[in-house]
Amino acid sequence: MKAFLCFALPLLWLGSSCERLWLRPGAEVTPETVFDEAWSFSDAHYSFFAFKGIDWDAAYATYRPQIRADMPDTALFRVIADMLYTLRDGHVNLRTPFDRSRNWSWYLHAPPNFSYDLLERHYWQGRERFVGPLVVYDFGDVGYVWYESFSQTLTEAHWNEVMASFADKKGLILDLRNNGGGSISNAYTIAGRFVSEPTVLARTQVKEGPGHEDFSALRDIEVAPRGDSAFTRPVAVLVNRRSYSATNFLATFLSALPQVTLVGDSTGGGGGAPAFTELPNGWNLRVSSTRLFALDGTNVEDGLAPDIAVDLDSLEAQQGRDSMLERALALIRE
Repeated sequence: MKAFLCFALPLLWLGSSCERLWLRPGAEVTPETVFDEAWSFSDAHYSFFAFKGIDWDAAYATYRPQIRADMPDTALFRVIADMLYTLRDGHVNLRTPFDRSRNWSWYLHAPPNFSYDLLERHYWQGRERFVGPLVVYDFGDVGYVWYESFSQTLTEAHWNEVMASFADKKGLILDLRNNGGGSISNAYTIAGRFVSEPTVLARTQVKEGPGHEDFSALRDIEVAPRGDSAFTRPVAVLVNRRSYSATNFLATFLSALPQVTLVGDSTGGGGGAPAFTELPNGWNLRVSSTRLFALDGTNVEDGLAPDIAVDLDSLEAQQGRDSMLERALALIRE
């Protein structure tokens, strides 16, 4: 028996099943059957073969001959993990009791473009506030919020406090640098504060069949307003390559709004919600199974380019200046 869970994002699509159960006769658990299940599940459900130019049959031909009936679990894990690495996707993971495969190349070869130490020592200096998971700072004429991780719960009350604090400011800086994602619901919570009516902010496709291009038609992602009123003053969103997954979704949503400017580096991407399965030996595998598109049609799996490209200047950092933050402040103050 094998279960497949489609990790549906709130309001991303209508009418799609969130859970599907595959019932199969029990198969003997061998390294061969485990490998074949991992390859087959990825083949049927992964969403970016064509976009990334990946020949999955060639991957099978390369890695299947490395499987031996007497190989230990650690060696089997390594072969499957190496095959999955070729998908170049941070949402693809093989989880075992002893290790978890991952591909973090989406940020490892990019400049960090973030320094908590720089912010804490030269900007906040102990005057920041902690509102739930948010670090909130008042620049006098500009409000600033840093959200470290979408895995930390954000409530409407938290954002109510932010909006009340910054209602009279020239604008807002939302710092999403180094936010590797988490709960997609947080993206809707935040994006809803910047729209005054239900607004289509992106589009998605959902995997609907075993073929590599078996997808639904494009479906609108509509975000409903949250709170008493929309924040329509200028908003600068700071992003870097570690702005990934649900954070990439939020950056994509906000990029569609006229008052929002993305500042920094390209986001890390992660535009596919994952599907999950349990392999015959109990290991868990997840792969991306949807596609996310900006309103201009850009597939954001590999990241979303900023409106204003800025890197963290090392010389300025030595002088206590965050060049990305300074550019965002200048933008709001123009």
